[in-house]
Amino acid sequence: MKNTTRNYDEIYKKESEMFNLAADYYDQFRPSYPAELVQTFTHKTGITKGSELLEIGAGSGKATQLFKDKGFHICCIDPGKDLVDKGILNFQNYPNIKYECSRFEDYNTPDRFYDVIFAAQAFHWVPQPAGFIKCAAALKEKGFLAPFWNMYITYDNDLDHELCEISKRYGGLADFLNEEGCEKRISTITASIYDSGLFHKPEVFRFLWRQTYTADEYYGFALTGNSFIQKSEEEKQKAYKDIVCLADKHGGVIDRPYLCVLYLAQKL
Repeated sequence: MKNTTRNYDEIYKKESEMFNLAADYYDQFRPSYPAELVQTFTHKTGITKGSELLEIGAGSGKATQLFKDKGFHICCIDPGKDLVDKGILNFQNYPNIKYECSRFEDYNTPDRFYDVIFAAQAFHWVPQPAGFIKCAAALKEKGFLAPFWNMYITYDNDLDHELCEISKRYGGLADFLNEEGCEKRISTITASIYDSGLFHKPEVFRFLWRQTYTADEYYGFALTGNSFIQKSEEEKQKAYKDIVCLADKHGGVIDRPYLCVLYLAQKL
């Protein structure tokens, strides 16, 4: 993770624009998160109806959806206007959920206000160490930082090997990692939070779950990736044909495992 610099700002701006460009696909095809995560998240943090939550990089609300009926007050921030507009539409009947279009580092967070600050698939975009400092300042005493990610885990089987080959061919459909790679990344994230000196060592929870896609659905998922969406239409169509062929070889579907990892770090 890098400090905030002009170079970082340029990279962040470009990546944010790419996510915003994929807003329609993101809302429809990005995977959600397992119910067990919500249960663990709620139980371990001790939050109840009326608790104040801040969600960093909320997008259109894939993770927010899981918490909408819990009675929490959730402030969702995201730099993508189209994604924010979709989020506002998705939660228009939920007065406990509000959206703001902003980067986290630019958002005016009140001191010691939130019970939990969380981020789903987004915390790696927060510049550090400024992000940790800002989170700690905005959290109440004994509040929690709670980032989580779906990791695109792969195993030693034909479908996963073929999918990784297609991904390499077209510049990356997703950030695929084997089991060892996942554990290395988990260790790196855990260390980065603890080494900030602002939080207790994170408690790490792993949830292995699966989602089954048709070829069209998986192609829609691929279009949520910043690398793939920048490819030419010709390359995208070739990739689509390869995805269809892969699904046809495996009963007409692409069954994907996800390792969802939650990091719960209480403020010191």
